[in-house]
Amino acid sequence: MINYKDNKIRYKTNELGSLYIDEEKLATQDQPIIYIGGQMEHRGHIIEQNGYTSDLNHNMYIGSWMYDYPTFSDHPNYFNALNFSRNLLIMLQEARLRDVILVTNGFGGMIAANASKSDLVDKVICVHPPFLGTPLANPDELEQYKHLFNLSQKFILKFLKHFISTRYGFQKDNYQGIDLRNVNLDKLIVAGSCLDENSEKNKILLETYKMIRAVTGKRSDGVVVFEPEIYEKFGINYLQTEHHTNHFDSTNPQYVEDIVKKVLKK
Repeated sequence: MINYKDNKIRYKTNELGSLYIDEEKLATQDQPIIYIGGQMEHRGHIIEQNGYTSDLNHNMYIGSWMYDYPTFSDHPNYFNALNFSRNLLIMLQEARLRDVILVTNGFGGMIAANASKSDLVDKVICVHPPFLGTPLANPDELEQYKHLFNLSQKFILKFLKHFISTRYGFQKDNYQGIDLRNVNLDKLIVAGSCLDENSEKNKILLETYKMIRAVTGKRSDGVVVFEPEIYEKFGINYLQTEHHTNHFDSTNPQYVEDIVKKVLKK
């Protein structure tokens, strides 16, 4: 397994995250590409990179640079997308990086989008971001719709109530979605697709898709609301992927790399 921290310089100013840079590759690339992973993907890799050998099937896009944010703290309300993005911009300045491309998955898109107004950021590519929110991030609110759920979905709700702490700012971000007033839409590209009920084999994702549909009336990728029509209404540049891909499969490095190549060719 490749450790994303190996042979990289770490910039860390506080507990809000670290920036890892491979300076040897800095001179060989046209623009720095910094990757910011999703919340579930990120937690999985933190476990992997700290000595466990099990493969959690959450493989980060391997680039030369990466922003690493925390998922637990004694000060949970401090941990949100705005603070993470401000911290990222501080570290970009310290590393003397400009004209960067931010490539993200899931919640990483919230961080990058909130940094998009900075002159340090040239482009933001978000794969399956929670811009439109998800009721799964607030199980207490989800509880009031329990009468709409089948037995399997009620079990998922019970798991969510045990697993998700809404004390954390990033959970509130996941639930509410993005505030577009903080975003430069000209720099932003969203990529991904809705979950395809006919071809999806992951039964849990199928159930969470149905839960989100029952609560919001909207489609999703099985984790976050994903309605291309709403993106277009808000003026968000949307890239439809060639094949339907669920939220967890979108963490495949090749999937992310193909999207980045397609965007940068335009």
